[in-house]
Amino acid sequence: MRREILFITRNKKKVEEVRAITGLNVIAKNLDILEIQSLDVEEVAKAKALSAFQVVGQPVIVDDTGMSIDSMGGLPGALVAWFLDSLQPAGILRLMANEENRKASVSTCIAYADETGVFAFTGTIYGSVTNSLKGENGFGYDPIFIPDGCDKTYAEMTSEEKNEISMRKIALLKLKKFILSQ
Repeated sequence: MRREILFITRNKKKVEEVRAITGLNVIAKNLDILEIQSLDVEEVAKAKALSAFQVVGQPVIVDDTGMSIDSMGGLPGALVAWFLDSLQPAGILRLMANEENRKASVSTCIAYADETGVFAFTGTIYGSVTNSLKGENGFGYDPIFIPDGCDKTYAEMTSEEKNEISMRKIALLKLKKFILSQ
């Protein structure tokens, strides 16, 4: 197993999650890489991983996360960061103000690239969008997403609670299994 894994991200909370969930020695690197526009998190993550590997010349991981809302035809998908930058979670709630169908899913794809290619590991959690902002923890859409089987949003959970049931955990455990098998 490699001693360190280079994780291309600006988000320190994601790095903390990766370390906590996998126990792997993850080193963060902020690198400007082009991000293709697609609703599909796997497609975006694989393109980012390949681009990052071509720049740094060593094995890397990247991630991409999306939120698909049934009543919005799957939007915002992998474009969720732009939606949140423009609208904030409260804006998504305003878009859904009169919507009865609150079903949604959140997905994370962790893509790993090295000299042998690009490998993708995806985790998805199904749930629903709240009617109001709830909780102070987490980031992004955490205050408006309640996973199925839970009675609180990701933002109402502790980091440990969220990590136990997160889509990132599902994807990261797949990545860890892959890395340990190398």
